Amino acid sequence: MKPIEAVLVGAGQRGTDAFGNLALKNPDELKFTAVAEPHEGRRKRFAEQHGIPVERQFTSWKEMFAQPLLAPACVNATMDLEHLESATAALEAGYDLFLEKPMATTVEGCREIVRVARKTGRAVMICTPLRFTPFYKKVKEQIDAGAIGRPLAVSMSENVASWHFAHSFVRGNWGVVEKSGPLILTKCCHDMDLVRWLLDVPPVEVNSRGDLLLFRRENMPEGAPKFCIEGCPVAETCAFNAEKLYGGETSEWPVSVISLDKSREARRAVLGTSPFGRCVYRCDNTAVDEQIVVATFANGTLVDFAVRAHTVYPYRTIRVLGSEGELSGHAERGVIKVQRFVAANWSDPESLEFNITNDEAGAHMGGDAGGIKHFTRCLREDNRAELDRGLQIALEGHLLSFAAEAARAENRTVNFASEFNTAL
Repeated sequence: MKPIEAVLVGAGQRGTDAFGNLALKNPDELKFTAVAEPHEGRRKRFAEQHGIPVERQFTSWKEMFAQPLLAPACVNATMDLEHLESATAALEAGYDLFLEKPMATTVEGCREIVRVARKTGRAVMICTPLRFTPFYKKVKEQIDAGAIGRPLAVSMSENVASWHFAHSFVRGNWGVVEKSGPLILTKCCHDMDLVRWLLDVPPVEVNSRGDLLLFRRENMPEGAPKFCIEGCPVAETCAFNAEKLYGGETSEWPVSVISLDKSREARRAVLGTSPFGRCVYRCDNTAVDEQIVVATFANGTLVDFAVRAHTVYPYRTIRVLGSEGELSGHAERGVIKVQRFVAANWSDPESLEFNITNDEAGAHMGGDAGGIKHFTRCLREDNRAELDRGLQIALEGHLLSFAAEAARAENRTVNFASEFNTAL
């Protein structure tokens, strides 16, 4: 099978470690033929891994898109604030587009990407990969098959884990809302997309509450320096000690992102200047670390979703309560239980259990690989209608994130249909 050829825009952690590695492991699906990345080390690393000649290595996506078409498709893994401009430029240049989430950092930006895609006739797929995991595909299969009757309520949680939250949403690129976006968008557009896809109808009303509870200046230990490595009085007991987190033996993600040179010496050397070396209580972060969303959907289903930073492990759970039974699942464990109501059996009705294994390794429980394969299959089959349906769901999922943030920030109920009309 001939692979879909693509250019890569943004050779950072996701561009290189996720999409680049997927291409190397699946050479019959995807082949990168050009790269645009301003950081010289990252650009050269990606080019070497994929055999990309110098004349197809660019310092910016603007430089790349000024050239004649270099491949049929573009994988865009730039930072969030660049998504709108770089995505629309790729579409105008003639590329079909696989775009990292979130699709844009504003409501109008999300809508504009969809408008430009339809104006140019190009295909767009947003990388919200939970739809393509074996686990959530089985959940949807059971819902659509009527295994528990009509869905009445859905309860979902995303438990980020304290170390992951501190890395990405305190010290990292997504800590400052004004420079990236709110947590419910940058982290949880996955989940907003997922519930919209599972229920197959848009939301009607949205409420939300949340706040930044722990990673605040007033919780800073007395005498804590700006950088952990400068001699913190609680260094031995602090769970967020950067010297221990990033300067140890492991060099896997998230440790791998603080230095191109993954040696222990190189990682420790940057901890006095890197944002990842900062005290978590002395950062400029504004993203909330706890948030709850409650929404009513057009079919009457009531949905509650919670994102929580302060957990030991990262994992997602789901419960779907139906008119004829209950479905419950733990995504990372790959366990789904379906139980139907039975007359006069109050304690332990029979259950149908599924133990889901991922055929693909990698992030998002195999969803990244599943998403890329869906994109390349649709392009190979010229099935643009399927990609367009997926794009509409992604748009509505993103708008649900914005509605939830408006409800939280303004302490009010948002009428989704009137305030976040998805018609373009």
